[in-house]
Amino acid sequence: MQHNADIWTDDPILAPLLAVAAADPDVEGLILSGSRGAGVSDSESDYDLEWVLTDAAYDRRAERGEQMHPSQDLDQPLLDVSYTCFRKLAQIAAEASWPLPGYTTARILYDKAGRVAQAVQDMVTIPEERARAEVLGWFDAYINAFYRSMKAWRRGNKLGGQLQAADSAMHLVRMLFAIERRWPPYHDRLIHQLDTLASQGWPPGYLHEALLQLVQTGDPKLQQRLEAEVEALLRARGFEVNLWEGEIDRVKAFHFD
Repeated sequence: MQHNADIWTDDPILAPLLAVAAADPDVEGLILSGSRGAGVSDSESDYDLEWVLTDAAYDRRAERGEQMHPSQDLDQPLLDVSYTCFRKLAQIAAEASWPLPGYTTARILYDKAGRVAQAVQDMVTIPEERARAEVLGWFDAYINAFYRSMKAWRRGNKLGGQLQAADSAMHLVRMLFAIERRWPPYHDRLIHQLDTLASQGWPPGYLHEALLQLVQTGDPKLQQRLEAEVEALLRARGFEVNLWEGEIDRVKAFHFD
């Protein structure tokens, strides 16, 4: 989540809307999400713009039967507008519901009193107790996929080995972000977020290449090296790593040419 409106003041679509928002007492802020908010847009990308209203203004809009996600403006076909309020943002955070990943790469374009930035920060930050449970849960899923991939490769089952390796990549991403008490972004916006995990000791570009190899080739030797690094990271961060007695050590010792 970034807070920077200055770069949009000359944008022909957003600049007029920033002025409208600043003049409207019912508007608390503007959030730009989607690919433009994440910095991965192209010329055909929509402007996914969310108007954050006061709770009272949001309720009045609902009582009048006005849409919360109106149709796109024919004069601005790239503009996709929706409305929310602090209560709705808090609900998404509490339920960790499906829209949440979109806020991890969103930009705050306007924030009347600083409350919007705080609300979004609360959304994308996992509570400490839940984060520990998420880490251990995703590690268990990761280690299960790793184990099954190793067994498949040992049996000459390339398809099974690669598919299980791809599964392990998804679990690993979620676990690494949970270590930092952060929800991960959508996969198509991950490429610019991996370097934010540098404090975990990954060399520049390492995670990008490792994940790419997991989904492209499922290289079992890479998987064994990566699994050892993941275990070391968890122990360094104070997590108790409980592996299946004997089974994981056995597949970690498999030799592949």
